[in-house]
Amino acid sequence: KSDGNGDEAVDETSNLKKTCRYTYCLRDKTRKGYYLQPTTLPDPNPNCFVCRNAIISLNLNTQEWTLDMLLSRVIKKELGFQEPTILVGGDIVYEEGEDIDPSEYAINLPKKLVNLPSGGVAHGSVIRIEDYSQDLEVDVNVSHKDVWMMKADDDSGKEKVDDREEIDKFEIGGKKPVAAATAADSSDGAKDNAAQDPAAEEDDDDDIEIIVDDDTPAKDTAAVSSNGKKRKTDMEEDGNKAKKAKVDTDDVIEIE
Repeated sequence: KSDGNGDEAVDETSNLKKTCRYTYCLRDKTRKGYYLQPTTLPDPNPNCFVCRNAIISLNLNTQEWTLDMLLSRVIKKELGFQEPTILVGGDIVYEEGEDIDPSEYAINLPKKLVNLPSGGVAHGSVIRIEDYSQDLEVDVNVSHKDVWMMKADDDSGKEKVDDREEIDKFEIGGKKPVAAATAADSSDGAKDNAAQDPAAEEDDDDDIEIIVDDDTPAKDTAAVSSNGKKRKTDMEEDGNKAKKAKVDTDDVIEIE
């Protein structure tokens, strides 16, 4: 249950990993005689589409905050979105990008969050924020909070009413989303490395030759081309020419 200010929701989100466990049912009992073995929850996988779609909580005064305040102070400054698309109730209330006309959604910027289209943003509403330029997505669970307290200036430990400006009165709970690394960056880096070292490609086309000692018979000496076929060496060609010359001659050789 929540008391209306969202404090308990923030605590539940931050303590989720500490309180929840995976429990495995074992076929064979452990050395201590247990068949159930609990383990802590693993960290989210940044390469997983589901895991990287974070859910965070946001406490603020939905009746005083405007969409422009939310965009500049929280979405861009705190969460790091560059070209955000904001959806409320499945409908787009604001969008940025190369092919987007800024005046199309400018009418919603000065509106209070509760007065936005699609029913507005109130306590318990979920805002979806997307940024395809960063491959970044997050769901924001909004809780209304209109009473803010802060520690007194003295050392008494008492609290007083928070007198900061409204745009500074908010709380973010949960782990902030992180932009996923794109495969395009990796491929561009590989291309740059290849361009910086053109000699590496040229070396691949060179023939591979096997060098042997002078004592090795000529018939065992061969050069291997890049297509895997053997080529006759000069020694083999000279030897074959000499053999043909001896066969073709009509001279008689006398042996004393």
